[in-house]
Amino acid sequence: MNEETVFRLIEKFENSNLVVLEFKNREFKLRLEKGIANLPASVSGENSVDEIVDKVAEKNKDETEKRDVNYQIITSPIVGTFYRAPAPDAPPFVEEGQKVKKGDTLCIIEAMKLMNQIEAEYDCTIVEILNENGAKVEYGTPLFKVILAE
Repeated sequence: MNEETVFRLIEKFENSNLVVLEFKNREFKLRLEKGIANLPASVSGENSVDEIVDKVAEKNKDETEKRDVNYQIITSPIVGTFYRAPAPDAPPFVEEGQKVKKGDTLCIIEAMKLMNQIEAEYDCTIVEILNENGAKVEYGTPLFKVILAE
């Protein structure tokens, strides 16, 4: 693996959500870790950076999906435009990590000039907001990843 490829791989790793990147075959060995001081990254052999990143990302995606079994996804009930706040200068209805009660407004979806408030159907905690403000959404588009309140 040439020096330019190694630097591209390290840059992709640094800009990813990965904490550990490990890949090994007959001609190539690589291990990168984030958040652990003074650990060397070792590389040897010839492989495509994109091949390595794709393999590791797929493995991490599979592991994440297994851990996410208890999460619920709140989806859009209509087609329209997703808004996190009631007005451009107003604070968002919810933030990641926030606990919400059944009936609390989560967002607005504008459809045909009508502002439709989307409310929580159960007590939960917002884990992830899955759309950008102003994004076009369709029926069934995931809006929020939540975990039900215990």
